[in-house]
Amino acid sequence: MFEAIFFGILQGLTEFLPISSSAHVRIFAKFFGMAEDPGAKFTAIMQIGTELAVLIFFRKDIARIISAWFRKVVLRKDLHLEETADARMGWLIIVGSLPIVVLGYLGQDAITTNFRSLWLIASVLIIFGVVLGVADKYGKSDKSLKDLNISHGILYGLAQALALIPGVSRSGSTIAMGRALGYKREAALRYSFLLAIPAVFGSGLYELKQALSDTQGTNVFSMTETVVATIIAFIIGYLVIAWLLKFVSTKSFMPFIVYRIALGALVMALLATGVIKDSAKAEVITPVKSISYSVPKDCLSTDVLAALQKDVRQAQFIDTPWQPAPGTELADFLNNGGIACSYGMQSAEVGITVDWVADGTKLFNGRTAGWLGEGYQKIDIPNLMETDAYFMQKDQSPTNEFSQYHVKFLINGFWINVSSTFGKTIEDGSGWIKAAVDSL
Repeated sequence: MFEAIFFGILQGLTEFLPISSSAHVRIFAKFFGMAEDPGAKFTAIMQIGTELAVLIFFRKDIARIISAWFRKVVLRKDLHLEETADARMGWLIIVGSLPIVVLGYLGQDAITTNFRSLWLIASVLIIFGVVLGVADKYGKSDKSLKDLNISHGILYGLAQALALIPGVSRSGSTIAMGRALGYKREAALRYSFLLAIPAVFGSGLYELKQALSDTQGTNVFSMTETVVATIIAFIIGYLVIAWLLKFVSTKSFMPFIVYRIALGALVMALLATGVIKDSAKAEVITPVKSISYSVPKDCLSTDVLAALQKDVRQAQFIDTPWQPAPGTELADFLNNGGIACSYGMQSAEVGITVDWVADGTKLFNGRTAGWLGEGYQKIDIPNLMETDAYFMQKDQSPTNEFSQYHVKFLINGFWINVSSTFGKTIEDGSGWIKAAVDSL
């Protein structure tokens, strides 16, 4: 959670400054070793928070533009001069949003992989820092938003589309284009804010939908942590907007330009000396051959009994008719195509019960809170590539030397329960657990 809060603060501070928020999220993850690269998905969802700050800060402007555009285009009303300008601004925001929508859709694979290279980000920070510096220094300041036209809107949109590459900075690229076209700093900044709303909201909501529907994908941050980061980004982003609009009315963008170049140079130096590594290059490795798993056909088709018989020679499969109560874990298994098997010596109460079910991720995650409440501990099982594992051990009885333990783990979407009354530690049953996995 601490890491998510940090990135929320970082997002709020950097989203509206011309220094690239996505580059900072990517870089700082490496600098501090706090987490893996949070990825384009986490960044896009978090940007919803900062765009909510834009909606609220410019709520009067936005309401006026939407109202005028709707009355002009849909209701065909005659508008006053100022209302006509607002309706035209609505069209300019739509037109300016088209390039990033088209290029974002066509280049989504590169955006989430190759474009996240630290070498590329560092280079872009420096190059576009220089571009912004030149445009800000030599651009005229004789135009306001009333002078904005369709061709300028398209150019703004193309500049915004460049921000699909982390390091460019959406605000930085659009401000540079505005200054190059002769717009005042505040005017360029205001249109940059308004132009970002459709693109950033669209990207964030799309990624949010993907995150909610993806039950198998790996995410660095949970949805709860992402929501917390988004709220923090909203609060800080709102404060930054108010400060930045006042700042640019009297100051240039030079402090941000110097910062961009210095940060880009530092990242390059760290990459060149091997202090940090560019993990984006890990995409170029040989693909791992996919593994196919399936639930065992029946209890005798597994290798668990053979593994158990190495320790308990008289162990056998115990054919017990299962009639689980509704809502129990066993009911979950049997009602979803899984099987439940018991092996051992029934008279001596020694043995093992193993349950398997495929596509059990949702079932598994729905039970974890209850397990923790019962006293289970989350653990790592050596030599197994499980995504999650929970373990509980307790004495079977005061007079019995045996201990009882339960292991519940998820591997490649398969939920496996292992319950045993043989051995005192989980290591005593490691061979049985491996046999249960090998049965898939």
